[in-house]
Amino acid sequence: MKKVVLLLSLCLVLGLKGYSQFSFGVAPGLSTNSAYFGYKAGKVVPYVGFQFANVGGSLEESGEEWDYDIDEVIDYSDKTKISGSLYVPTLGIKFFAVEHNNLKAYFNLSLSKPILGAKVEIDGEEVEEVSDVVKEIKLFGGEFGFGVEYFFDDNFSLGGEFGIRYIGGKYSDSYEDSFYNPDLGDDQDTEITNTLKAHLNPTYSKISLNFYFGGGSKE
Repeated sequence: MKKVVLLLSLCLVLGLKGYSQFSFGVAPGLSTNSAYFGYKAGKVVPYVGFQFANVGGSLEESGEEWDYDIDEVIDYSDKTKISGSLYVPTLGIKFFAVEHNNLKAYFNLSLSKPILGAKVEIDGEEVEEVSDVVKEIKLFGGEFGFGVEYFFDDNFSLGGEFGIRYIGGKYSDSYEDSFYNPDLGDDQDTEITNTLKAHLNPTYSKISLNFYFGGGSKE
C-alpha cells in the first residue's frame, strides 16, 4: 500500500503544471456504472469515485392454524424481510501518457474497498447471525486500464477504456471444540478457525463522458 501511495504521489508531482481543472465523469460499462470527481493537474487526474447498490424483498405467509393453548382455530401471519447493500468507494489516478492533437491516451489505476451490508427480519425480529457473518466478509478491488479520450474542447471529452479488474474476498470464523488427548487421558479444548479466500480477475470495457471545468489559462 505504501508503494502505491508513493507511486500516485510521484505521478501527481510530475504532472503538475500551471493549468489545473476540476473534472467530473460518468462511465457506463458492460457490468457496472460509475461516476468520479477529480482534479486535473497537467497530465494527472487524481479522483475519487463511488458506486452503490441495494436489494430487498419480503415474504409473507398467512392463513389459519390450530392454537393448542386456547384450543381453537386462529389466523396467523409470518413475514420475513431481507435487505442487502453494497458500497464501493474508490480512489484512483489517471495519467495522460500520450497526447496528439485532440486525442489523449492514458493509463488508469484505481483501488476500491467494497463494503457489504445485510439484514434479515422475521416477524419484526432481526436475525443477528446474518449481519454478524456479513461483517466478517472482507472485500478488496482494483482496476488497471488503458484508454483514449477525444477532447472536443478544453472542457469536454469522450473516452473509451479497456483493462483488467481484480476482486478479492476473505471470510473467516472460529469456534470452540475439543478432542481426546491420550497423553492427558482426557478431552482437550481447542479453537477451530475456517478461512475462505476467493478472487476474480475479469477484463472490463467502458465508455466515459468527461467534463473539465475551472482553472486558469494554458501556458
